[in-house]
Order: sequence, then C-alpha cells, then structure tokens
Amino acid sequence: MKYYFSLLACLVSFIAHAQTTYSYRVEGELTDNSFNGKMLYIMRYDDNRYIDSTRVENQKFAFEGRTAIPSFCRIDAGRNYGNFILDEGTIKVNLYTHLPTGTKLNEAFNKTIATVDSIRKKGFAHLVELKKEKPNAEDWQPVWAEYYEQKIRPSLLGYLKQQIISNKDNGVGEYAFRDYSMACNTDEMDALQTEIGNWLNSLKTVQAIKARFEALKSTAVGKPFVDIAGENTEGKETRLSDFVGKGNYVLVDMWASWCAPCREEIPNLAEIYNTYKDKGLVILGIATWDKKDRIIKAIEDLNMTWPQLLDTRQKVMELYGVNGIPHIILFAPDGTIVARNLRGDEMKQKVAEIMKDK
Repeated sequence: MKYYFSLLACLVSFIAHAQTTYSYRVEGELTDNSFNGKMLYIMRYDDNRYIDSTRVENQKFAFEGRTAIPSFCRIDAGRNYGNFILDEGTIKVNLYTHLPTGTKLNEAFNKTIATVDSIRKKGFAHLVELKKEKPNAEDWQPVWAEYYEQKIRPSLLGYLKQQIISNKDNGVGEYAFRDYSMACNTDEMDALQTEIGNWLNSLKTVQAIKARFEALKSTAVGKPFVDIAGENTEGKETRLSDFVGKGNYVLVDMWASWCAPCREEIPNLAEIYNTYKDKGLVILGIATWDKKDRIIKAIEDLNMTWPQLLDTRQKVMELYGVNGIPHIILFAPDGTIVARNLRGDEMKQKVAEIMKDK
C-alpha cells in the first residue's frame, strides 16, 4: 500500500510539473499610428501557428497569457517584425531593431544573435579585403573557401553548438539549431543528435531539418539520382528520368524567377550550353518555389533555350535536401551524382573537365 501511494504521489507530481505554465507579458510601441485598432499576433516559429492576439491602441500593443515552454516566436506589423523567446515575465519587443529585452532568456537570445553576427562580419570583412587584393574571382574564391572552412565555419559551429546544448529546453536552442543547420554538414548534424534532448527533437522544425539532412545523405555525390515528376512549359508531364540516366552528362539547375543569384547564373549556364550541347551535354532547369506564369516569363526574358521542368510542388527541394537556390547538380551518364552546389567558374571548370574528351 505504501508503495502504491508513493507511486501515485510521483505520478501526480509528474503531471503537475508537465502542466506547469508561466505568465508572460509581451509589449511594444509602433511609430505608425495607422496600426491603431488593428490586430497583431504572436506566431510560434515551430508550427507557424498564431498563439495569441491583441489590438493596437495609441500605437502600443501588449499580449498577456501563459506558456509552458519558452518558444521561439515572432510578431509582425506590416514590414516590421520582432523575434523573441516567449518567456516568463515582461518582454519588450522592438519591431524596428527586431530585438527583445526584459528576461534572461531574451538577453541570452540577443547575445547569441550578436555573437553570430560578429563571427560572420569578421568573415565578410576578410572577404572584402581579399577582393581588393585579388580582383579576379578565380584568384580570391579558392583563398576565401579555405579561410571560411578553417576559420569562420568552425568558430560559428562551435559557438552555436554550445548554445544548443545549453538551451536544449527553450527557444534559444531552437534558434541556434536553425542557424547551425545552415552551416553544418551531414556528419556534424549526426554528431549533434545525441546532445539536443527530447524537447528540441520533438519540434516540427527540428524534425524537418533532420529529414533534409537524411535527404542530403541519400543524394550525396556518388549516389544514384532520385526521380521527380513535374510538367514542362507546355503543361505536359515531365520527369527527371526523361533526361538523367540516358547516357549523357546532365547539369540540373534548380532556380526561381524571383531569385537574383539564380538569374546571375543564367549567363554561365548559357555559355556552357552553347559550348557543349553538340558534344552531348544536357542542361535541364527545374523551376521551383515559383508560379507558372512567372516561370514562363523569366524563361523568355532570360532566353533560356534548354528544357525546363516546373516543380511547383517543391518536391525537388525535399527529395534532394536543398534549402537554398540556385542549386546546380551534375549527373553522370548513368545517373550517378558527380557534383552538387556548383556555381560560376567552379561549374565551368567541372564541366570542362568531364567533357574534355568529348
């Protein structure tokens, strides 16, 4: 009987702890009186859900409620926004500097952002000086790549990993994990998994990021291509397998009409296409994250004469673990992946290398 009551007491204690919530107040001011009378919302990043709302009065806003977990959140007011950790206590959110104040977790959040920015600014400053010394891209790009790999990336990942482990039960860790995933490779992501804890692992954001890294591993260099289906510019069903694995090298460009870096790569692709199309090289554009009418217009405006696959459902991004465009992949004649994330001169050199005997 004593054992039964002890067990019951532990269970009640566990349930009470699991249901513990904390009160919060999130407040701020707007410089634009046009927001008076309008609603603002707190959006939780993990599931993109609105979890609280309030009305702007006299250019001021205030949310009050209770929360169980200090989550990574955001408030939008037109083009202005503020990120913050929905923590216990009073939080002041500045929608113009995008930074919060008022609680220890939000101060830690600010420090994390500032430290990451300082590491990146150090790298950018080095890049600016490097370009002054070596104006030609073919001269500064390899030097910059080595500097980034040896100095910037290790410093960035080391700091973010510390923040993830120290904050694996709150939104600071969630924010740091997002940033970490943008700079790490698959081995570094795998090594982190045992240290991030149950709460971070339960987040939809984290699960999606982990799924992306699994896709990266299954479509790494040396792996066979993964097929996708879409349509061509005339609306006819088209598959990646209509081009890849047919006995030719294929350069696949994932792009969108609104993407400036994608547009910058088009002249490089056109040069490659005109040089090697009669020697058997195939170029295929996969337009994604875009609308069909905008894609068609961009193809005409940019004079893209190679075939296109319209992936309006964004399946290629999911299947190949891509989180940014342009992303250009080179496939061997048998469909094996030869290289990923090719750009500019590196892409030209790689194509010249594999086509030299053609």
